[in-house]
Amino acid sequence: MRHFPLVVICLTLALSAAQKESGGKVPNGLWLADGYGMFVELDASGLHTYQITSISCIPSQTRHFDAIHSSNSTSAFAADRSIITIDRTDDPDTLRMRWDWAAADIILRRTDKAPEACGHKPANSPEEDYAIFWQTFAEQYPFFALRKVDWHAVDQQYRPRVTAATSPADLFQIFRQMIEPLHDVHTGLEAREINAEFSGWRPSPNHLSDSDWNRAFSIIESKYVPRVRSYCKGRIQFGMLRNSTGYMRVTTFYDYADGTFADELQCLRRSLDSMFADAGTLSGLVIDVRLNEGGDDLLGVEIACRMTDRKYLAYTKAARNNARLDAPLSFTEKQSVWVVPSPGPRFKGEAALLVGPDTLSAGETFTMALMGREPHVRMIGLNTQGVFSDVLNRSLPNGWSFGLPNEVYYTTDGRAFDAVGVPPDTEVPFFTPEDMKASRDSALEEAIRQLTR
Repeated sequence: MRHFPLVVICLTLALSAAQKESGGKVPNGLWLADGYGMFVELDASGLHTYQITSISCIPSQTRHFDAIHSSNSTSAFAADRSIITIDRTDDPDTLRMRWDWAAADIILRRTDKAPEACGHKPANSPEEDYAIFWQTFAEQYPFFALRKVDWHAVDQQYRPRVTAATSPADLFQIFRQMIEPLHDVHTGLEAREINAEFSGWRPSPNHLSDSDWNRAFSIIESKYVPRVRSYCKGRIQFGMLRNSTGYMRVTTFYDYADGTFADELQCLRRSLDSMFADAGTLSGLVIDVRLNEGGDDLLGVEIACRMTDRKYLAYTKAARNNARLDAPLSFTEKQSVWVVPSPGPRFKGEAALLVGPDTLSAGETFTMALMGREPHVRMIGLNTQGVFSDVLNRSLPNGWSFGLPNEVYYTTDGRAFDAVGVPPDTEVPFFTPEDMKASRDSALEEAIRQLTR
């Protein structure tokens, strides 16, 4: 799952000539996001975003107008490797904002004035850093009840420990102790000043170390798939099992190519063209995302689009949009993400998906995107990790960064799998000590059995 950017990018550019060339018109004004804790300013110098809570306002990004990707109804803003588009709607006081890698929009609503907190710069002090850190989770995190953490009680325990004399190392440990009980992979903290970082994790006896996964891949390639071709910087592998069954392993949904997200998407499409060029000869397909570190949802949807001949709903998603911790949770309107048949080569036969606790984030939304496919994709293995939201990255006055989830993903029948993960159709432990000793992949053997019986 992609992280929302937080690095401040200082760019200035005279835009009038570019706007005249494109015929586009930047919708100037002040805007508040529905959810996401974001204030947006659009003016002649470009797009300016701010991270806000009820007590703070921190500049996030400045992006210049991109005439090439703009049109009469869309204003584009480019920087680094991504593009933000602002689409006008029928309501002049409402805009739709989207990163090019994102699966859904952020709704912006016009406001007459900037938030009060934007009138002053937050102090660079341990107390202020703590206050913003706690408040951001209080206003944005949707899963306290689900993860059985009382955030008010956390505040009562830790706020008194933070004073003007609190050292950076001690402050880092306080923040870590606050969020570690959430066991949420999409919570994290980075303090480059002291070379410290932390990322949450759901404890699982079935989690495999890097060395275990290296051994597992060696077993697969020596015993089951003797010839594997690599694509997109080695993030995807493809080979043949017995009985003309294909095997695709996807270890990330990011870093497919150098350049922009469009370059990554193009790499994936070319790779799928190659892998599925003879899809009609495949008797079945196994897709392995048991080790998948996540990335961009849309890359997973792109693969799903190569596996269907009908349009269907992948999932819907919504973001928390109430600021009070003691009020019932409320969310933005759900947005639908669809799987649409690709014009490129497709595989439409029987398929199985291998999943487990090291299937994370975009690996899990990809799993959801295959749930509505026909014929049904058999899911084999163990529950996925249970993190789906894009990571909302934030910064603190001291320069540290932290991240948290603020969205919920739903199946067509309204189910969500946060914290518990997507359950398999057939539960099969894999790469246990016994499996490793016997050089065996129990889950892959079960997939082969189900596809060839």
